[in-house]
Amino acid sequence: MRIKPEWLELLEYHRGDYLEYARDAARWLLEERETITIDDVREICPPPPDINPCVMGAVFRTKDFEGTGEYVRTRRGIAHARAVQRFRLAV
Repeated sequence: MRIKPEWLELLEYHRGDYLEYARDAARWLLEERETITIDDVREICPPPPDINPCVMGAVFRTKDFEGTGEYVRTRRGIAHARAVQRFRLAV
């Protein structure tokens, strides 16, 4: 499934409060670790049930984060081991 940019913009508009909370959690995690995935963020900051898991990558759509280019299998069983990217703090 390809995520459309307008879906991410809608998520930012309607659930910006959650995204900021999740971004704060990601920054906190990255104080202790070199890289994280969205699975790490979800563990300490679970998304509300009305947010589609496919758009959770929106958490990392700020200038604060950059992808490493490395992908690992998600730990979420329901996601059937699909690949998720590792992120780090942007330099």
